[in-house]
Amino acid sequence: MVVPVQARLNGELSHRLDDGIAAAAISFSGGLVLLSLLALFSPGMRGALRSLAGASRDGRLPRRYLLAGVLGGTFALVQSTAALVTGIAVFTVSAIAGQTFGGLVVDSRGIGGGPRRRPGAARLTGAAVILVAAVVSALPRFADTLAPATIILPALAAIAAGFLLGVQQALNGATAAASGSPLAATWLNFLVGAVFLVAAWGVKTLVQGTAGHPLPTSLWVYLGGLCGVVFIGSSAFLVRRIGVLLLSMASIAGQLASSIALDFLVPSGGRSPSVLTILGASLTFGAVWIASRRPRGTTAK
Repeated sequence: MVVPVQARLNGELSHRLDDGIAAAAISFSGGLVLLSLLALFSPGMRGALRSLAGASRDGRLPRRYLLAGVLGGTFALVQSTAALVTGIAVFTVSAIAGQTFGGLVVDSRGIGGGPRRRPGAARLTGAAVILVAAVVSALPRFADTLAPATIILPALAAIAAGFLLGVQQALNGATAAASGSPLAATWLNFLVGAVFLVAAWGVKTLVQGTAGHPLPTSLWVYLGGLCGVVFIGSSAFLVRRIGVLLLSMASIAGQLASSIALDFLVPSGGRSPSVLTILGASLTFGAVWIASRRPRGTTAK
Protein backbone atom coordinates (compact mmCIF):
# COMPACT_ATOMS: atom_id res chain seq x y z
CA MET A 1 0.00 0.00 0.00
CA VAL A 2 3.06 2.28 0.04
CA VAL A 3 3.29 2.42 -3.76
CA PRO A 4 0.60 5.13 -4.24
CA VAL A 5 2.31 7.21 -1.55
CA GLN A 6 5.59 6.76 -3.43
CA ALA A 7 3.87 7.73 -6.69
CA ARG A 8 2.51 10.92 -5.08
CA LEU A 9 5.93 11.81 -3.68
CA ASN A 10 7.81 11.06 -6.90
CA GLY A 11 5.13 12.82 -8.91
CA GLU A 12 5.54 15.95 -6.81
CA LEU A 13 9.33 15.77 -7.14
CA SER A 14 8.99 15.26 -10.89
CA HIS A 15 6.66 18.28 -11.11
CA ARG A 16 9.04 20.53 -9.16
CA LEU A 17 12.06 19.44 -11.22
CA ASP A 18 10.09 19.25 -14.48
CA ASP A 19 12.03 16.03 -15.14
CA GLY A 20 10.54 12.57 -14.51
CA ILE A 21 13.79 10.69 -15.13
CA ALA A 22 15.68 12.88 -12.65
CA ALA A 23 12.94 12.27 -10.06
CA ALA A 24 13.16 8.49 -10.55
CA ALA A 25 16.97 8.60 -10.28
CA ILE A 26 16.80 10.64 -7.07
CA SER A 27 14.19 8.27 -5.61
CA PHE A 28 16.32 5.18 -6.29
CA SER A 29 19.45 6.95 -5.04
CA GLY A 30 17.66 7.96 -1.85
CA GLY A 31 16.65 4.35 -1.23
CA LEU A 32 20.25 3.26 -1.82
CA VAL A 33 21.55 5.79 0.72
CA LEU A 34 19.05 4.63 3.35
CA LEU A 35 19.94 0.96 2.86
CA SER A 36 23.67 1.70 2.83
CA LEU A 37 23.35 3.51 6.17
CA LEU A 38 21.42 0.52 7.52
CA ALA A 39 24.14 -1.85 6.30
CA LEU A 40 26.78 0.34 7.97
CA PHE A 41 25.19 -0.25 11.39
CA SER A 42 23.88 -3.80 10.82
CA PRO A 43 26.40 -6.66 11.03
CA GLY A 44 23.66 -9.07 9.96
CA MET A 45 23.02 -7.20 6.74
CA ARG A 46 26.73 -6.95 5.98
CA GLY A 47 27.01 -10.70 6.50
CA ALA A 48 24.09 -11.25 4.13
CA LEU A 49 25.82 -9.14 1.49
CA ARG A 50 28.96 -11.23 1.87
CA SER A 51 26.85 -14.38 1.50
CA LEU A 52 25.32 -12.90 -1.63
CA ALA A 53 28.76 -12.22 -3.11
CA GLY A 54 29.84 -15.77 -2.29
CA ALA A 55 26.70 -17.27 -3.86
CA SER A 56 27.42 -15.31 -7.02
CA ARG A 57 31.06 -16.40 -7.14
CA ASP A 58 30.43 -20.11 -6.69
CA GLY A 59 27.51 -20.22 -9.12
CA ARG A 60 24.68 -20.85 -6.65
CA LEU A 61 23.13 -17.60 -7.82
CA PRO A 62 23.35 -16.84 -11.56
CA ARG A 63 25.11 -13.53 -12.04
CA ARG A 64 22.42 -12.24 -14.37
CA TYR A 65 20.07 -12.25 -11.35
CA LEU A 66 22.20 -9.48 -9.87
CA LEU A 67 20.90 -7.13 -12.57
CA ALA A 68 17.27 -7.35 -11.43
CA GLY A 69 17.46 -3.68 -10.43
CA VAL A 70 17.64 -2.75 -14.13
CA LEU A 71 14.13 -4.16 -14.53
CA GLY A 72 12.83 -2.03 -11.67
CA GLY A 73 14.65 0.97 -13.09
CA THR A 74 13.10 0.28 -16.49
CA PHE A 75 9.62 0.32 -14.96
CA ALA A 76 10.37 3.65 -13.24
CA LEU A 77 11.75 5.02 -16.52
CA VAL A 78 8.69 3.95 -18.52
CA GLN A 79 6.38 5.25 -15.79
CA SER A 80 8.05 8.67 -15.88
CA THR A 81 7.79 8.95 -19.66
CA ALA A 82 4.97 6.81 -21.09
CA ALA A 83 2.41 7.91 -18.50
CA LEU A 84 2.81 11.50 -19.73
CA VAL A 85 1.56 10.36 -23.15
CA THR A 86 -1.01 7.71 -22.25
CA GLY A 87 -2.45 9.33 -19.17
CA ILE A 88 -2.55 7.65 -15.76
CA ALA A 89 -5.62 5.52 -16.52
CA VAL A 90 -4.25 3.81 -19.65
CA PHE A 91 -0.80 3.42 -18.12
CA THR A 92 -2.24 1.82 -14.97
CA VAL A 93 -4.40 -0.67 -16.86
CA SER A 94 -1.55 -1.51 -19.25
CA ALA A 95 0.96 -2.01 -16.43
CA ILE A 96 -1.50 -4.19 -14.48
CA ALA A 97 -2.10 -6.29 -17.58
CA GLY A 98 1.65 -6.76 -17.96
CA GLN A 99 2.09 -7.62 -14.27
CA THR A 100 -0.74 -10.15 -14.39
CA PHE A 101 0.53 -11.85 -17.53
CA GLY A 102 4.07 -11.77 -16.15
CA GLY A 103 2.92 -13.40 -12.92
CA LEU A 104 1.26 -16.22 -14.81
CA VAL A 105 4.34 -16.84 -16.97
CA VAL A 106 6.92 -16.53 -14.18
CA ASP A 107 5.00 -18.84 -11.84
CA SER A 108 4.29 -21.46 -14.49
CA ARG A 109 7.92 -21.53 -15.66
CA GLY A 110 9.47 -21.30 -12.21
CA ILE A 111 11.63 -18.35 -13.27
CA GLY A 112 14.04 -17.33 -10.54
CA GLY A 113 14.21 -20.82 -9.09
CA GLY A 114 10.86 -20.63 -7.33
CA PRO A 115 8.37 -23.51 -7.28
CA ARG A 116 6.32 -23.95 -10.44
CA ARG A 117 2.68 -22.98 -10.01
CA ARG A 118 0.60 -23.95 -12.98
CA PRO A 119 -2.23 -21.53 -13.87
CA GLY A 120 -5.27 -23.49 -12.73
CA ALA A 121 -8.86 -22.34 -13.04
CA ALA A 122 -8.75 -20.27 -9.82
CA ARG A 123 -5.63 -18.37 -10.84
CA LEU A 124 -6.86 -17.72 -14.38
CA THR A 125 -10.24 -16.54 -13.08
CA GLY A 126 -8.59 -14.28 -10.51
CA ALA A 127 -6.31 -12.83 -13.20
CA ALA A 128 -9.31 -12.12 -15.45
CA VAL A 129 -11.23 -10.47 -12.61
CA ILE A 130 -8.32 -8.21 -11.67
CA LEU A 131 -8.01 -7.02 -15.28
CA VAL A 132 -11.72 -6.20 -15.29
CA ALA A 133 -11.28 -4.43 -11.95
CA ALA A 134 -8.41 -2.35 -13.34
CA VAL A 135 -10.49 -1.23 -16.32
CA VAL A 136 -13.53 -0.44 -14.15
CA SER A 137 -11.48 1.58 -11.64
CA ALA A 138 -9.83 3.58 -14.43
CA LEU A 139 -12.99 4.27 -16.48
CA PRO A 140 -13.62 7.72 -14.93
CA ARG A 141 -10.16 8.84 -16.13
CA PHE A 142 -10.23 7.42 -19.65
CA ALA A 143 -11.87 10.59 -20.92
CA ASP A 144 -8.61 12.44 -20.24
CA THR A 145 -6.57 10.24 -22.61
CA LEU A 146 -5.54 11.13 -26.15
CA ALA A 147 -6.69 9.49 -29.38
CA PRO A 148 -6.02 5.70 -29.39
CA ALA A 149 -3.52 5.86 -32.26
CA THR A 150 -1.21 8.14 -30.29
CA ILE A 151 -1.00 5.92 -27.21
CA ILE A 152 -0.56 2.43 -28.69
CA LEU A 153 3.24 2.32 -28.47
CA PRO A 154 3.48 3.89 -24.98
CA ALA A 155 0.74 1.51 -23.77
CA LEU A 156 2.69 -1.46 -25.15
CA ALA A 157 5.77 -0.15 -23.35
CA ALA A 158 3.74 -0.04 -20.12
CA ILE A 159 2.62 -3.65 -20.65
CA ALA A 160 6.24 -4.72 -21.20
CA ALA A 161 7.38 -2.79 -18.12
CA GLY A 162 4.67 -4.45 -16.01
CA PHE A 163 5.78 -7.87 -17.27
CA LEU A 164 9.41 -7.10 -16.39
CA LEU A 165 8.32 -6.03 -12.91
CA GLY A 166 7.02 -9.56 -12.32
CA VAL A 167 10.32 -11.03 -13.51
CA GLN A 168 12.19 -8.64 -11.21
CA GLN A 169 10.21 -9.83 -8.21
CA ALA A 170 11.11 -13.45 -8.98
CA LEU A 171 14.81 -12.61 -9.35
CA ASN A 172 14.77 -10.58 -6.13
CA GLY A 173 13.23 -13.58 -4.39
CA ALA A 174 16.11 -15.76 -5.60
CA THR A 175 18.64 -13.17 -4.43
CA ALA A 176 16.97 -12.96 -1.01
CA ALA A 177 17.08 -16.76 -0.71
CA ALA A 178 20.77 -16.88 -1.65
CA SER A 179 21.77 -14.15 0.80
CA GLY A 180 19.37 -15.13 3.57
CA SER A 181 18.07 -11.56 3.79
CA PRO A 182 15.49 -9.63 1.75
CA LEU A 183 17.29 -6.43 2.77
CA ALA A 184 20.48 -7.56 1.01
CA ALA A 185 18.46 -8.25 -2.15
CA THR A 186 16.80 -4.85 -1.80
CA TRP A 187 20.15 -3.07 -1.41
CA LEU A 188 21.48 -4.72 -4.56
CA ASN A 189 18.27 -3.84 -6.41
CA PHE A 190 18.60 -0.18 -5.48
CA LEU A 191 22.30 -0.08 -6.31
CA VAL A 192 21.80 -1.42 -9.82
CA GLY A 193 18.59 0.55 -10.39
CA ALA A 194 20.18 3.81 -9.23
CA VAL A 195 23.20 3.35 -11.52
CA PHE A 196 20.88 2.57 -14.44
CA LEU A 197 18.62 5.59 -13.86
CA VAL A 198 21.47 8.03 -13.21
CA ALA A 199 23.04 6.87 -16.48
CA ALA A 200 19.70 7.35 -18.28
CA TRP A 201 19.35 10.83 -16.78
CA GLY A 202 22.92 11.65 -17.82
CA VAL A 203 22.20 10.63 -21.43
CA LYS A 204 19.00 12.69 -21.43
CA THR A 205 20.88 15.69 -20.07
CA LEU A 206 23.56 15.40 -22.74
CA VAL A 207 20.94 15.21 -25.49
CA GLN A 208 18.29 17.64 -24.25
CA GLY A 209 19.91 19.59 -21.46
CA THR A 210 18.32 20.15 -18.04
CA ALA A 211 15.13 21.94 -17.10
CA GLY A 212 17.21 24.21 -14.86
CA HIS A 213 15.01 23.90 -11.77
CA PRO A 214 16.78 23.82 -8.39
CA LEU A 215 16.36 20.89 -6.04
CA PRO A 216 13.32 21.34 -3.74
CA THR A 217 14.03 22.30 -0.15
CA SER A 218 11.04 20.34 1.23
CA LEU A 219 12.50 17.12 2.62
CA TRP A 220 9.24 15.14 2.38
CA VAL A 221 9.36 15.00 -1.43
CA TYR A 222 12.49 12.84 -1.16
CA LEU A 223 10.79 10.08 0.85
CA GLY A 224 9.79 8.09 -2.25
CA GLY A 225 12.94 6.01 -1.90
CA LEU A 226 11.87 4.91 1.60
CA CYS A 227 8.53 3.72 0.21
CA GLY A 228 10.41 1.80 -2.48
CA VAL A 229 12.58 0.10 0.14
CA VAL A 230 9.47 -1.12 1.98
CA PHE A 231 7.79 -2.36 -1.21
CA ILE A 232 10.79 -4.13 -2.75
CA GLY A 233 11.94 -5.58 0.56
CA SER A 234 8.52 -7.05 1.36
CA SER A 235 8.18 -8.35 -2.20
CA ALA A 236 11.55 -10.12 -1.99
CA PHE A 237 10.43 -11.71 1.28
CA LEU A 238 6.98 -12.84 0.07
CA VAL A 239 7.50 -13.87 -3.56
CA ARG A 240 8.90 -17.34 -2.81
CA ARG A 241 6.02 -17.98 -0.42
CA ILE A 242 2.99 -16.97 -2.48
CA GLY A 243 4.28 -16.68 -6.07
CA VAL A 244 4.60 -13.73 -8.42
CA LEU A 245 0.98 -13.76 -9.65
CA LEU A 246 -0.63 -13.67 -6.21
CA LEU A 247 1.96 -11.16 -5.00
CA SER A 248 1.22 -8.88 -7.97
CA MET A 249 -2.54 -9.19 -7.48
CA ALA A 250 -2.37 -8.50 -3.75
CA SER A 251 -0.09 -5.55 -4.46
CA ILE A 252 -2.54 -4.17 -7.03
CA ALA A 253 -5.43 -4.52 -4.57
CA GLY A 254 -3.47 -2.70 -1.88
CA GLN A 255 -2.42 0.03 -4.30
CA LEU A 256 -5.99 0.74 -5.41
CA ALA A 257 -7.28 0.73 -1.84
CA SER A 258 -4.58 3.09 -0.58
CA SER A 259 -5.01 5.31 -3.66
CA ILE A 260 -8.67 5.73 -2.74
CA ALA A 261 -7.73 6.50 0.86
CA LEU A 262 -5.20 9.10 -0.34
CA ASP A 263 -7.76 10.69 -2.66
CA PHE A 264 -10.16 11.06 0.26
CA LEU A 265 -7.55 12.36 2.71
CA VAL A 266 -5.32 14.36 0.34
CA PRO A 267 -7.26 14.91 -2.93
CA SER A 268 -5.15 15.34 -6.06
CA GLY A 269 -6.47 17.76 -8.67
CA GLY A 270 -9.58 18.45 -6.62
CA ARG A 271 -11.17 15.10 -7.50
CA SER A 272 -12.69 12.56 -5.15
CA PRO A 273 -12.82 8.84 -5.97
CA SER A 274 -15.79 7.84 -8.12
CA VAL A 275 -18.16 4.95 -7.45
CA LEU A 276 -16.55 3.00 -10.33
CA THR A 277 -13.09 3.44 -8.81
CA ILE A 278 -14.31 2.10 -5.46
CA LEU A 279 -16.09 -0.79 -7.22
CA GLY A 280 -12.92 -1.66 -9.14
CA ALA A 281 -10.87 -1.68 -5.95
CA SER A 282 -13.41 -3.98 -4.29
CA LEU A 283 -13.20 -6.37 -7.24
CA THR A 284 -9.43 -6.64 -6.84
CA PHE A 285 -9.84 -8.08 -3.34
CA GLY A 286 -12.32 -10.59 -4.73
CA ALA A 287 -9.79 -11.50 -7.42
CA VAL A 288 -7.06 -12.12 -4.81
CA TRP A 289 -9.45 -14.35 -2.83
CA ILE A 290 -10.35 -16.36 -5.95
CA ALA A 291 -6.72 -16.79 -7.06
CA SER A 292 -5.56 -17.84 -3.58
CA ARG A 293 -8.13 -20.64 -3.21
CA ARG A 294 -6.77 -24.17 -3.34
CA PRO A 295 -8.56 -26.89 -5.26
CA ARG A 296 -10.60 -29.20 -3.06
CA GLY A 297 -8.70 -32.13 -1.72
CA THR A 298 -5.31 -30.36 -1.74
CA THR A 299 -3.28 -29.20 1.22
CA ALA A 300 -0.45 -26.73 1.61
CA LYS A 301 2.99 -28.24 1.27
